[in-house]
Amino acid sequence: MLLIGSVFATRAEPSSTLVSDSQLSGPGVGISVTIPAGWHQIADQSNPQILQMVYPNTCSQGLTCATAMARLFSAQAASAQAVAQAAEQAIAGQPGIQGATVTSQGPTQIAGKSGYQLRFIYSHATGKFQAGAAAIETGPAAAGMVPTSLVLVTVSDLAGAPPASTIDEIIGSAQPAAQ
Repeated sequence: MLLIGSVFATRAEPSSTLVSDSQLSGPGVGISVTIPAGWHQIADQSNPQILQMVYPNTCSQGLTCATAMARLFSAQAASAQAVAQAAEQAIAGQPGIQGATVTSQGPTQIAGKSGYQLRFIYSHATGKFQAGAAAIETGPAAAGMVPTSLVLVTVSDLAGAPPASTIDEIIGSAQPAAQ
């Protein structure tokens, strides 16, 4: 599985597809998360199936001006663990990423659903980052594949960035999306 989109080269425009002012959700994504104060949703025109929000709310160009970013998307995969690990590997494999290290990982329950959570740190010329990836099984397995949704949250060490605890706050707010 390939994590769609570049971590650092996101071009975005403001989006009007919010379900409400407080939830990041959209068509085709099996979960929603709470949008914390100071964050806002942006759209990735090249990957509209990826829902994303950034901090601060004055940023409209992805990580070119954000100090933190969260992304949601859904896919079919062999397991939630495979999705979470693929997300970490996709980031670690980006040009310029140095020192990507998994700090914790394991099975989890999020919103009463089985999943897999992975925390990692990495460096880039723009700063040091902490990240959390939580993959949640959002449907029954069929033909060896499980519908899975991913929450990926990255927080930098740049001045004004939200605290690393925001990662757990956003992941912990995940709920099955209304279908």
